[in-house]
Parts: sequence; C-alpha cells; structure tokens
Amino acid sequence: MVVTEQPLSIVSLLAALSYALDLTEGQPMGHAIRTCLIGLRLARAIGLTGEERDNLHLALLLKDSGCSSNAARMFALFGGNEILAKQDSKIHDWRRMHEAIQFALRHAAPQEGLRKRIAQLKELARQPVRVMDVLTETRCTRGAEIARLLGLSPDVSSAIYSLDEHWDGQGAPYHRKGDEIPLLARIACLSQTMEVFATTYGTTRAYQMLTQRSGTWFDPELVRAARAFEHDTVFWDGVRNQPEVLLRLKTSERLHQQVTEASLDNICAAFARIVDAKSSFTGEHSVRVAEYAEQLALSLGMGELRRATLRRAALLHDLGKLAIPNLILDKPDRLTDDEFAQIKKHPYYTAVILGQIPGFGRITEIAAAHHEKLNGTGYHLGLTGDKLDIEMRILAVADIYDALTAARPYRAAMPLEQALAILQKDAGVALDPDCVAAAEKIAYQEPPLALAA
Repeated sequence: MVVTEQPLSIVSLLAALSYALDLTEGQPMGHAIRTCLIGLRLARAIGLTGEERDNLHLALLLKDSGCSSNAARMFALFGGNEILAKQDSKIHDWRRMHEAIQFALRHAAPQEGLRKRIAQLKELARQPVRVMDVLTETRCTRGAEIARLLGLSPDVSSAIYSLDEHWDGQGAPYHRKGDEIPLLARIACLSQTMEVFATTYGTTRAYQMLTQRSGTWFDPELVRAARAFEHDTVFWDGVRNQPEVLLRLKTSERLHQQVTEASLDNICAAFARIVDAKSSFTGEHSVRVAEYAEQLALSLGMGELRRATLRRAALLHDLGKLAIPNLILDKPDRLTDDEFAQIKKHPYYTAVILGQIPGFGRITEIAAAHHEKLNGTGYHLGLTGDKLDIEMRILAVADIYDALTAARPYRAAMPLEQALAILQKDAGVALDPDCVAAAEKIAYQEPPLALAA
C-alpha cells in the first residue's frame, strides 16, 4: 500500500504537526522548529553524540504534545483564555512575586465582574506553586506518554517529562535539581525559553535572559555553551527567516528515513489523542469519527487504500481546534457571533497545518472539508455539493453523528433515534443521502455504529 503521495520522513511529519502544538501554546507557528534549531546548535556546542542529537531533535518537536491535556484545567483555574495565559507564562517568572501577581491579574477571569475576579484570585493565591505543579505534571506526563506510544527512545520521553524542571530545583512539577534533571531536558528547557524571548524581543534580550536565569532556571554550563553562537548572525537569520529549510539541512540521515504505514497510523492516532484531550467534552471524538467514517466507507463499497486515507483524515480533522480557547470550546451557553466565528476557523487551521506535510494533499482536502455542506452553508470555504467528493461527504456525516450522540457543554448526549432524525432531515439538502442512509443502517447493527457501545 502507498503510504503518502510522495516520500515522507517521520521527522518531516512531526515537524509539520508541531505547528498544531504551537497554536495551543499560544506561540507563533514554527516555535517548536525554531526551538529545535537552537537545541541542536547547543547540542553540537557541547559535543553530544549523533544518537543523543537525534533523540533531542524528536523531543523538541514533540515537547508540547501534552499541552492540550491541561487546557481545560487551566481554563477552570483561571476562568479566562488559557491560550493567552500559556503564551504569557512563557515570558514571566512565576517565582517572582510581582510577576506572579501581574500574571494572575491579567488572566484570572478577565471577562467577569470584580467579585468573581477577586474570588478567582484568592483561589489562585492559596497555593500558587501547587497550581503550577499540577498543570505542568498533567502536560509533561501526557507528553511523555505520547512519545512512548510512538515507540521513541526512553530518552525522548524523559526529556519531555522533565521539560519544565529548573537547575535550582524551583521548577515543576517534581522540583528536580541540577544533574537530577536529564541533560536533554535541561537543553530543551533553555532552548524553548530562549526561542520565545528571541522571537518576542530579539536575540539580545534572549541572551540577557540567559544571564539572569543562569544557575536558577538553567544549567550554567549550557548557558556558557550558548554564548558560543551569540554573534552567529547567519544562524540566527536562518532561525528567524527559514527555520524549516535550515532544520532539514540539520536533520540526520537516520531521521530522514521514510515513514512506514504503521508509524504513520500511530502518529495520526497520537495527534488525534492530543486534539481530543483539549476538552473533557471531546474525549475520543476523533477516534470515534474515524471508526464511523471507515464503517460508512466500507458500507458504500470504498476500497482499502481510499479507506486508509479517509481514516487518517478523520483522525486529524479537528487539529485546528487546538487554536480555539477552552473559554469557547467548553462554554455552556450559546456562543456569541464572534465566538462562533472563531469556531468556524478551526477547519482553516487544520488545512494550514496539514498543508505543511509533503504528500498529504488528499488527506488535507478531506480533513479540512468536514464542516462543508451540499447546499453551501458549511464552513470554512462554503463549498457546494459539486466540490464535495464522497470521502468529504462521509466525514461530514460521521462528524455530525458523533457530535449529536456525545455530550456537549450545552446539552446531554442525544438518543440514537433523535440523532438519526436530524441527519435524515438534512439528507439531500446539507448532507449526502446515501451516507445518511448508510449511517442509519449501521446504527442499528450490533454493536451499534463502531464505538457507540
């Protein structure tokens, strides 16, 4: 079976998918790639082996793979836009009281009235260190788990697991100190912080930050090693202007090996888990949609190769939701026009992210069309039926079926009969009638429509 439309390496796939992780961390797309370049340059400066550099490379691309898992918790704690809070947290030092107070004032329920904001601030003030430990533990544990699921080296998962530990033991979540922190994790912590400062304020400010945090956040030896390329303007210009090109040049031959069928499926499934972890209301949504879509395709006589492409598109269809704050995703009330406009952008972000992946053209087209309707009332492009092929039509029905039969912040899960009645009402108008008929037929099988049981 052909894996993709053109040769694709695992590291190219992970580099492209890292754009989704950047979005949920509130960073400009390319943050993980730029961090990877800084980390690899630092690794060369301290003489890491080829295998160590490869493990660091993978760890830095996947460092934020657990970031979606603490989004709902962060929203619950702060009551505001957790993406903006995450973005802000990258440039503030929580251990400094005045910075912690400024951060809390800025992000604690900013859209609420004074009384609720004060209550939220009091709750955060009770155990500020514990709050950060819990948030970080959730994120790092899930990220390390994703690395293990992908069959990567234990050194990759341990680097992600200890990403936010600091040299002086004041990091999170376990307050490891000095050499207790794995070397790759120490490099990753420095590299990601340096990237944020360099992108936000410039390299001069980034190096000032390194000096200020040497011996507290960062291993002093790594800070000294980073000084070796402070004035390498060719390197820093490449990081700013052509990070993807530069990273391809810095990628080892081993990591350039072509992705296999099994590893591609594992990566798609892993990123489906990352997406679904963002909200407690979307647990296993992408996996269920993929199962439903594959069953519908099989019922309609679709061949194995096309079903495999459809399944991958279904697993990745909601990647763009990582760019939407939980303030909107988990809102129990009716969305405002502006909030719904933000929701409608998520297929666009899916298209942008998947569009970075060589050979993913067909997968991208299908995934990005999952909210399009035959009558042109869908989004994000408003395509009409003549532009929607059978894979796109199947995915639209599978996605709506799962949305109706699963609980949402604003309603309980619908009974099967009610969900099917809604699909039937839209058959031939917004949804493909053959796909709806296939869904109805499969829904009454035992067990009903894939994972519904």
